[in-house]
Amino acid sequence: MWVRSEYANELAVLSAWLTVLLPWSGSAHTRTEAGLESDILFLRFPFFELQFRSPAVVELDGVTAEVETLENTYAGTELFGNVFATTPPSSLAFYEGALWQASLLWTVAAVGFALAVLFSLALYLREGRVAERLSVTPVRLMGALLGVGALGTAGASAVHYTARDTVGLPVPAGVLVVAALAAVLLRTEEVASSDDEANSESAESSA
Repeated sequence: MWVRSEYANELAVLSAWLTVLLPWSGSAHTRTEAGLESDILFLRFPFFELQFRSPAVVELDGVTAEVETLENTYAGTELFGNVFATTPPSSLAFYEGALWQASLLWTVAAVGFALAVLFSLALYLREGRVAERLSVTPVRLMGALLGVGALGTAGASAVHYTARDTVGLPVPAGVLVVAALAAVLLRTEEVASSDDEANSESAESSA
């Protein structure tokens, strides 16, 4: 893919910001315990996971009450109402087995995303200085960092698929977006703009 030199770094910065705003996966699951059904919806972002929980509802003597059956099954801190959130480190500390493996892969991906965001800020604020110090183009480096995020989240999605009886069927639409952006950045070749070419020719003629 060919991108003019004045837009290449902007593409890298925008790609990093876009990937951290999109959920990389989502799933819904109905859990049955002791004859009680509770629903949970997962939205997984690079640095946190939102859970929307619907507790089981029981009726005794004409009185309706909610029964929480999910708190010992899923990592999460209540934000408000039935909305919970968890992070990669919290999930690592809470889960065992397959979900621990998924959390580990998510943690690796989160590190890649965090480095991509930090690099994007440096590139946005000090583009010339950052580009001079790199042995590779900023676009390629950003592509590699997002590639780490794509591989980690893809692996976590695969593990979630094997544990779908616990977390539901994952829909990793965001993983595809991250992978596509990483591939575009890694394959991007910078081409000189007309202004760059004119400056170059002017410099050569003056020399």
